[in-house]
Amino acid sequence: MYFRAQVAASIECDQEELVLQYGIQTLGDEQFVVDCGIEDEGVCSVHMCLEGGKRKRKKKVHTTPKKIKHVHKKRPKALLEYFSVDESSGKVKRLKQESPNAAGAYMADHEDRFTCGKTGTQFFKLTADGKRLPHPKQNKVVKVVEKVVKAVAKKKGKK
Repeated sequence: MYFRAQVAASIECDQEELVLQYGIQTLGDEQFVVDCGIEDEGVCSVHMCLEGGKRKRKKKVHTTPKKIKHVHKKRPKALLEYFSVDESSGKVKRLKQESPNAAGAYMADHEDRFTCGKTGTQFFKLTADGKRLPHPKQNKVVKVVEKVVKAVAKKKGKK
């Protein structure tokens, strides 16, 4: 019977422990190979037990704070904001516009447009003459530009 053993040179002898296994049986410290009942041409497996394991990793130091997740605000009776009842006739009036592409999805009411959050559909609000309402932020930019133009014109007039 021949044994081939390949042991790494960096492992010290006092740290290693060899275990001989034949089938289900494991050979103990004080047993001989003959006691296991190993037949000729039998296959034995030799295992090496080592102490220790993977190195402990250091904790990471985070420089930025955790991102706070968005929490949905629960509003009791929020559906009452979508409808109103006319006192004189008793008819139900729809306050919010329903999306044409998604049944049951109501469109958000912005200052210049209606937007569906589910499908991305947009309808722009129109003035009485049929023109599109300007975006509120764009109005502020236009007013600031007009003030700057007037200030430059005054300076040129003085010179």
